[in-house]
Amino acid sequence: MRKPIAVCNVLFSRNGLFDRMAPFDRNVYLCRISVLILTLFFCTAAAGGRDRPPIPLADYLSFARSSADWTWEHRDSLEAVWRQTLDPENVFGYRPPGRFLEMAAIYATLYDMEGTADYADRAKSILLKWGHFRKAYPDAAAARRTDYNEGIPALPDFFTTMRYIRPYETLKRKGVFRRSEMNKIEDLIAHSLDYTLRTQEWGPMNRTILRAEALAWAVRALPDHPSAKRWRTYEQALAFDNWGNWEIEDATIYHAVWLYSLIGYADAKYNLEGLFRTPEMVYYAHYFLNLMCPDGMVPDFGDAHWRANWNRFLVFFEAAAAAYHDPALKWAAATIGSRFLDLKTVQNTSMAYLLLDAYRWGTDNLQPEPPSGLSMEVMEDIVGKKIVFRNGWDPSSTYCLVNYRDEGDGGLIFRDYLRDTIPVEEEKMTHGHADENSIVLLMKDGSVLLHDGGYRDYMPSGPYGAYRQDYFHNRLCVRQEKIWMGQEKGAYRYAVPGQRSVPGQSVLDFLHNAGSYRIVRTQKIDFLTFTDFDYSRTRLIDDKMGYEWDRVVVYVKHPELFIVFDILKARVEEFFTACNLWHTRQIVDRGEHWFDTAYDSLRQYGMSPETRLFITFPKTHYTLEHAEPEHRNYQNEWVISQTKAQHFELGQHIGFISVLIPHHRSVDPLPWLDKIRFVNSEPENEGMAVEIVHEEKTIILGVKCDLRRDMVRDWRRPKYTYASGALRFGDFESNGDFFFTQRTGDRLAFTVVNLTRAVYGDQVLFDQPPSFFGLAYDGSPDAAGTGKARYWRDEVALK
Repeated sequence: MRKPIAVCNVLFSRNGLFDRMAPFDRNVYLCRISVLILTLFFCTAAAGGRDRPPIPLADYLSFARSSADWTWEHRDSLEAVWRQTLDPENVFGYRPPGRFLEMAAIYATLYDMEGTADYADRAKSILLKWGHFRKAYPDAAAARRTDYNEGIPALPDFFTTMRYIRPYETLKRKGVFRRSEMNKIEDLIAHSLDYTLRTQEWGPMNRTILRAEALAWAVRALPDHPSAKRWRTYEQALAFDNWGNWEIEDATIYHAVWLYSLIGYADAKYNLEGLFRTPEMVYYAHYFLNLMCPDGMVPDFGDAHWRANWNRFLVFFEAAAAAYHDPALKWAAATIGSRFLDLKTVQNTSMAYLLLDAYRWGTDNLQPEPPSGLSMEVMEDIVGKKIVFRNGWDPSSTYCLVNYRDEGDGGLIFRDYLRDTIPVEEEKMTHGHADENSIVLLMKDGSVLLHDGGYRDYMPSGPYGAYRQDYFHNRLCVRQEKIWMGQEKGAYRYAVPGQRSVPGQSVLDFLHNAGSYRIVRTQKIDFLTFTDFDYSRTRLIDDKMGYEWDRVVVYVKHPELFIVFDILKARVEEFFTACNLWHTRQIVDRGEHWFDTAYDSLRQYGMSPETRLFITFPKTHYTLEHAEPEHRNYQNEWVISQTKAQHFELGQHIGFISVLIPHHRSVDPLPWLDKIRFVNSEPENEGMAVEIVHEEKTIILGVKCDLRRDMVRDWRRPKYTYASGALRFGDFESNGDFFFTQRTGDRLAFTVVNLTRAVYGDQVLFDQPPSFFGLAYDGSPDAAGTGKARYWRDEVALK
């Protein structure tokens, strides 16, 4: 209980915040954090794993100083390169030289800390010269832009505007400027902010809080400026939706931008402590902590790149660790820093700017401790909507991320505003992909085995909505049309001489469209974790197309493999084609119903192909299996597909099974084909199961396809009976949603989820006793009935 108590102290004790609240506000505050406290208890206990040495804050400071010095020494050559590469046709218009603002901000901060006059002079010279760089932008290019009708803004990019105002505020506070110099700089700031406020983007997202942060620094630096009241109004309106609110985005890159800018805004408002007291920041600190993957970073999902923005996450974790005095958050910062930070690359002035904030906001008074939690929901099924399967926190650990986040119900006015204002067609509002129910990342022994699709080829999106549409993700893709199936040689679907082959339609050709995102809903059905397996079931509901799709992921720990059940259920009478897609970089080998795959690269990064992923499909009747080349994630890849197509009656369902087996490249995976087989249910096709024979044990695990098939009455409760829901798989029978049995000799270990009864042969494994259920709708007398147990888990000797 150590960490929940610490969190409570943070939330309630600092500055007497809780004591000063009105009674109603106290109740609201308690409601908002109650679920978080319970979640954090299971997520953040620190023990085990691989320790990471912390990076001393002095190293951050030293790097910032060295980087600023290097930039100052090379300022003339850097400016010359900028002038040679200035692109008047850039879609974003005028862009001033990089590095110089960051250098000025570093020097101003060092001057504030140490009082070295040279630092103030260097920062001041950059600030006074900044408007001069606009002369390099051609008049003809400026004339083509309506937004430049009042002149070229010296600070055109609100991602970096605050990097000019921050050093000015520092030097002004220290009395460095003459009045004429202040007037020049303040006119430049005011003109640039007028330009920034020409466009309006609002809501809890990165582009909003960036604007608010720049405005907050302007109000702080220029409190008596004639426009200060106007800036303050905009700032308060934009920041209000971000402070103490859920971010509407679901994309790793933009999470990092939002978090860092939100902290920067709080810094400008002298209220960093208040920000970290909000329940949402407590949540996000542990949300991103528990998403950390073996590569040492939060994995990329949505609009994101592999390893991108690790620097902002580093600063965020340093600040959060200090705010909450949490060794696990310090571990995350240390892990990212030791994995990616090169303190010799002093040319990286943008990095130096960020690291100076890590120095300012971090602490040396913590020793990193990795979390101890393994497979878990990250963090729940309302906001995060992600499930991580893992067996540790080391670089060699097994890690699998399932993302079932939909656009959601939250932030409606913000999402509607964006949808109505900017041409966002291929993504969610904003930056999310059609990746619901997809496996975003699978890793083992440092090798990537499955990976997300990438950001985009170019703006607004590449061909077919690259890489945001559903067919770029490891998921089931469904269309309300019929695929041209063709036939193999010797088959009899088409009447052709000699039963020769007839080419079918390419799966990608069938699936491809312009890439426009279609709104769907998602739900978590279940998640459980045990010593021998972990289990999740999540659902996607497409109301417009008329289907629902359940994905069941089972992480079997010994032997280590993943079983993925995909179940498509029709909500309308219609012809559906469903394609179960798995993307990979290389197909090393293939055969009937199996593929051996590997990743040797991700975009510009070389990947270790030492561990491969063996994919096999044990359920093969009436399916098409293909592998075809594709362009995905900025490289040539392959998509493996298993496809089914048929007319569905109302409520009819079909299922797929994929077995994912990580293995070292030196290990032949083909013997698995004789160890794994599909087990059908009785009644047929009402459930699916897989048998795994390994060493001296036999594992059988399976699912009920339609979780509502039990419901046979409404006038009394329970609405189900054992007979209405029972399925038999060989010797095992139960009405549970999911079961896992492991037989070794005459011993049977079993787990059954949501059941009243389980039987093996003639031996009863579990039988929930009946009880009386009253208040029947038809007014009939109370009667006996049996309610379902959450799950039952035991080991018995077979008779």
